[in-house]
Amino acid sequence: MFLKSIIERNPQLVAAAVKFHQKGEISANSWVVDLDTISENATILANAAKHYHLTTYVMGKQYGRNPIISKVAIKMGLYRAVAVDVQGVRLMKRYKVPIGHVGHLNQIPKKEIPFVLEENPEVWTVFNVDQAMRVSAAAQSIGVHQDLLIRVIGKNNLFFTGQEGGISEDELIAKAREIQDLPNVNIVGVTSFPCTRYNLKIDDPVELTPNFFTIKKAAKRLQNELGITISQINAPGNTSSNTFPMLSANGATHVEPGHGLLGTTPNHAFLNDLPERPSYVYVSEISHHVGNEAYCFGGGFWSDIYDPDYVGRALVGYTPDEALSNMVLSVPKKVIIDYCGSVTPASKCPIGATVVFGFRTQMQMTRSTVVILKGINSGTPEIVGIFDHAGTMIDSKFNPIPIIQANSLVSDLVESYTN
Repeated sequence: MFLKSIIERNPQLVAAAVKFHQKGEISANSWVVDLDTISENATILANAAKHYHLTTYVMGKQYGRNPIISKVAIKMGLYRAVAVDVQGVRLMKRYKVPIGHVGHLNQIPKKEIPFVLEENPEVWTVFNVDQAMRVSAAAQSIGVHQDLLIRVIGKNNLFFTGQEGGISEDELIAKAREIQDLPNVNIVGVTSFPCTRYNLKIDDPVELTPNFFTIKKAAKRLQNELGITISQINAPGNTSSNTFPMLSANGATHVEPGHGLLGTTPNHAFLNDLPERPSYVYVSEISHHVGNEAYCFGGGFWSDIYDPDYVGRALVGYTPDEALSNMVLSVPKKVIIDYCGSVTPASKCPIGATVVFGFRTQMQMTRSTVVILKGINSGTPEIVGIFDHAGTMIDSKFNPIPIIQANSLVSDLVESYTN
């Protein structure tokens, strides 16, 4: 989806990925991330958010919750990180990443609630009174206070399959009153997902979803009918600097850039004038041929929620110049386990060659290594961090790096970037 944009706006990333893979320093099945571009994109987002009076929680699931990316983004002016599940909280604790928002796409299991409270998230989204009661009881037992967001759902709201849930707007006031009566918790806002959407057509605008108008109306009702001071209308989904004016003008207070930080929202695939640039590629290697298809090692292939049958492209070659001049078609595979991907024609894909893809991802859901590069903008790329699929920092031989040493390496790297 993003390969054309990557070639036009960040070809140095492709060149570095091919070079390091062919030298044996990057494994097949790796996400290769350009940290210089992450820093640039974060600065663009931070400046735009400041201009439009929006607070940014960084959505880390797209980049595998990588602490280097999170901390550089925060160093450049974004605020705190989002943990969409308890696994995210654990990683943020490990690498000392400040947490802004938990509980939105995934509620926190009851056993984990005390642990998450101890990490001091700024806000915690609840889908129902039961979850609020559990948070309240745990907060009371350990002597802390927790601010809550309510996920509100309306009759015409849009949700991706498996991501439904929340308090019906018809029951909002009654349920909110119950929650407000609980000790050690307080409702401070509302949220939903997705609050914006793209139409995947160049001449169509980015638009607010019905979800956004549901939570905007809910915020007003909570204030008017219950006297609750609402400090957050949290509006995540497809967030980048070009959506900030629309969100701010309509009353949003908080946004959660993820693919915006990476330069890979859907519109980045079609519009080259958006300020953020694509910052990552997926690297594989030709394994074998079957007929006219060349198979490559998998682990990171992803069926995009916007178009699962989208026929993408890839670059194949032994050298950067070969790859950048040799574009082939990818073959969609509807499989549960992506042991391999496939590109065609096989005649243009020699065994052992590097394969570079530019598709949209959720890195935390893959089995891939995440490789962080620095120095691409200056023409001196170097590998500055490697992480396994679970977010553990590893050395070149895939051995875990002790956490004290890993945190020191991450901190030194982040400090090398200046705001």
